[in-house]
Amino acid sequence: MSGWHWLGLFLAGGCGVCLRFALALQIDRWAATALPHAGTLGVNLIGCLAIGVLAPLLPQGPARTIATAGLLGGFTTYSAFALLSVELAGEARWAPLAWQLGLHVGGGALMVALGARLGRLLAAA
Repeated sequence: MSGWHWLGLFLAGGCGVCLRFALALQIDRWAATALPHAGTLGVNLIGCLAIGVLAPLLPQGPARTIATAGLLGGFTTYSAFALLSVELAGEARWAPLAWQLGLHVGGGALMVALGARLGRLLAAA
């Protein structure tokens, strides 16, 4: 990989982190009373949808790596998801933990499948 490729990853990752933080704050303001850590869930589901759309559209190479590993790697928050899950378990908040686990994992897989379908449709257009 060239120096430009690494710089692209770095810049895209930074943009993804900023987008994640801003969007998660907005979602939490709207929905946190209904579901703990709703911002993290929303960002993860949107990130899963986006990677599902982009993967079929972008050929292997620097642009795909920068978009998926850089931008979306900075944007998605599975490490935060894991930490929040452990904290809910530590607080013995079993029902919110079960919802969080089911929605993140099942919803994420569903959104990737939907995004891949959308991506294939866009690629065929």
